[in-house]
Amino acid sequence: MRLLDGFAPTAAAIGTSPDVPELSDDAQAAVKGFASATAVAPGESIDFHLDVAEPGDVTVEIYRVGAYEDHRSALLGSSEPVAVVPQPEPVTDPDTGMVTCLWEAAWRLTVPADWKSGAYLAVLRAGEGANYVPFVVRDLRRRASWLVVVPFACYQAYNMYPFDNARGKNLYYGFDENGEQSSKLRASSVSFQRPYELTGMPREAERVHDFIVWAERQSYDMEYASSADLNEGRVDPLNYKGLIFAGHDEYWSAGMRKSLVKALDSGVSAVFLQANNVYWHIRYEGSTITCFKSRQDPVKTKRPGQTVMWRDLKLPEQELLGAQYVSLVKGDAPLVVTNADHWFWQAAGVSDGDTFPGLVGGEADAVHEKYQEADSTEFTVLARSPYTDGADGTREQQTVLHRKASGAWVFDAGTFFWPMALGREGFADARIEAATAALLARIAAGDGLASRSSRRRAALAAVVKREASPSAVSAKAKPVVKRVGRKVKHTLKRS
Repeated sequence: MRLLDGFAPTAAAIGTSPDVPELSDDAQAAVKGFASATAVAPGESIDFHLDVAEPGDVTVEIYRVGAYEDHRSALLGSSEPVAVVPQPEPVTDPDTGMVTCLWEAAWRLTVPADWKSGAYLAVLRAGEGANYVPFVVRDLRRRASWLVVVPFACYQAYNMYPFDNARGKNLYYGFDENGEQSSKLRASSVSFQRPYELTGMPREAERVHDFIVWAERQSYDMEYASSADLNEGRVDPLNYKGLIFAGHDEYWSAGMRKSLVKALDSGVSAVFLQANNVYWHIRYEGSTITCFKSRQDPVKTKRPGQTVMWRDLKLPEQELLGAQYVSLVKGDAPLVVTNADHWFWQAAGVSDGDTFPGLVGGEADAVHEKYQEADSTEFTVLARSPYTDGADGTREQQTVLHRKASGAWVFDAGTFFWPMALGREGFADARIEAATAALLARIAAGDGLASRSSRRRAALAAVVKREASPSAVSAKAKPVVKRVGRKVKHTLKRS
């Protein structure tokens, strides 16, 4: 197959919504594909690996997600027709269950130098069929107020391609002989060398786009990166006032966590706009992600240890975020304001006990008393919201904000639906918009931030102090975390 790279740009970005039909399963797809990377810089190239049901031409349209009048994306141009033939069937590793597509690269996009950083969508078209391929354009050299990190690690963990009631697997399920999803048949590793299931739009991506569209309407100064950029240490946190995690960002490697800790130690803030973040420890190795969960991980010598929940590695997520995952939410519930006199709520004009109908949904976070609390100079619970969990029990969701000794603010929305309230039709709430804007304004103003050189010295001092602590010395001497007990294993099996 000849690799083509012809691209015809539009005269100007055209606000539009691409038409991509729904699919009941991937066996019906006329065209599928994946990109060679999750993120690429202007001037660099990214390859697209394409498969078709029948030999024929494929056209690749490129869209950028953002605020384009009444639209959430803009068409930037398209490829010349690319001749594509059916590719080999996906290969499944018998040991890990990992599904990989060994497809040839059919089209290469050299990213124009003037393209803005952002979340991008390639739309593959063949006959009446179409499919999405998401990627990020980044410029990590430029300083900006904000870095938006797109959660590709979590996208891939949930990806069950090929969703055909037979072969598909993700880190949760595989299909049994009856075509039913079974947690016993889940994969322990997943690969980026495959398309995303069904339309090709990753699960949860639309809520990330909700924030992006809203933020670009406010003209915030933003750059973008992917989970892999955080994992590989390509992000210099001192280039930004804050990092924004707009998506459900559940799967984190040691490299990702190290980058976040470095940022917080440097006085760089972090804003988490959904719930259940930094929950599973993963190994991020090239184009694969590994997470054994309740199964015995054969790798026992690498710090920080087994690929289980971070809290079972004695590194609970609330140590960083202030709160952590509690449970699924049955239906939805109102978010209930507390500490309304805090500056976070003042612009929203709310009082204690005021509610935001239907804002608590998907999954919920709260502070867990049995785990290590966040090391903070200020800590405020902004919402305490009763809800019903998946087992019909009564729980409490919490939205929290705290401040590190470095001056960094950390916000945890504690619900999946916060980004939807930032402008999605039928969900928008001006009070949530005002509160979110107040948070971002305070951080962007550099509230309490020292000079770059001072922040670098402070971050280095924090690393030295942490590495010299008794717990760190003990971890070095005994890098393997003991296998989790029966009670914890039972908990892990739920996922």
